[in-house]
Amino acid sequence: MNKEVGYKTLVILTGILALLFALQITGAFKGMDNSINSTLSGGGSFVGLLTDTASFALTALYILLFLLWDFKDRGRLSRFTLELTAGIAVSMVIVGLLKVFVGAPRPGEAQVHWGLIESIKNADYFSFPSGHTTRAFVLAYFLSRRWKKLWPLWWGWAVSIALTRLLLHVHWFSDVLFAAFLGPWVGLLVELTEEWWLPYYRAIVNALKLGVFDVE
Repeated sequence: MNKEVGYKTLVILTGILALLFALQITGAFKGMDNSINSTLSGGGSFVGLLTDTASFALTALYILLFLLWDFKDRGRLSRFTLELTAGIAVSMVIVGLLKVFVGAPRPGEAQVHWGLIESIKNADYFSFPSGHTTRAFVLAYFLSRRWKKLWPLWWGWAVSIALTRLLLHVHWFSDVLFAAFLGPWVGLLVELTEEWWLPYYRAIVNALKLGVFDVE
């Protein structure tokens, strides 16, 4: 992607996320969230299996498989795998912080008023934003950059993950909507700031003499 286009896209996504966040903390989504949650029927076993394809455990497995593929194919880590790993890591930190800060309960759960430490320990109790959806959209962003012709598959899968979270009644519509923009935003951020963070990464890897994890 052209850097100028990338920066413009990042600014647009930042604006959208800021607007959605403002609507979330002011309660503007509450009526819509309740309406959609009460309208949708429950998901079956297939929906549960599909949503698990974006679980943290399987996402870690995907990264491991890409890493093994890199070692077999080129004998070292690829930039794609490094960027994907960084994207997932950054997105999960952001999701965790937002869950604790916003403190929105999941559908059917009670509002709680825990202290900071208790909230951090039980961050997954909170719904905003959806971790599964965020991971799916981060993956879709990088996979569509790597295998461009298959972009409908990657983005279609990500959208389906968002829908499963609604059908399983574990997230509100606002949770998955924000996450759907957060994923690509993180992907772009990782790519556009690479010139800044990559030298630090390479210096650490070289200092530890872990050449197979260095990238060109």
